[in-house]
Amino acid sequence: MPGEARNRIERDVLLQAFDGAWAATRAYWQGRDPSEVDRAERDLKHRMALVFRSYLGQSSRWAISGEPSRRNDYQIWCGPAMSAFNHWTRDSFLAQPENRSVVQIARNLLEGAAVVTRAQHLRAFGVPVPTTVFSFRPRPLA
Repeated sequence: MPGEARNRIERDVLLQAFDGAWAATRAYWQGRDPSEVDRAERDLKHRMALVFRSYLGQSSRWAISGEPSRRNDYQIWCGPAMSAFNHWTRDSFLAQPENRSVVQIARNLLEGAAVVTRAQHLRAFGVPVPTTVFSFRPRPLA
């Protein structure tokens, strides 16, 4: 790796010398799958890949534990549910993250589920229900 790129990664990402990061990564892989260490000893690109993989794995743990020194490195894994939530909150007061609280989100999810469930029950009994009832939009709830 070119010197300036290596310096930047050590200073801004790893927060330690690459050799130190490799020593910790090596110890981990030595106990888990020594063949990875053997390969990394022969292939410097694989060694770098294992160190970066270690960084990514740790970034999730830093987020979970709330490690303050690694706040800029937090990685929060999410799936389709996060996308669905963001789509649901689009153009509502919950679109702005500063308006999101556990209480407001929980109340909106519960209220929305209750409204849609009631509408579905009415529909099942033959009561004409407008389709707009089935798309509950988040709103401030006390």
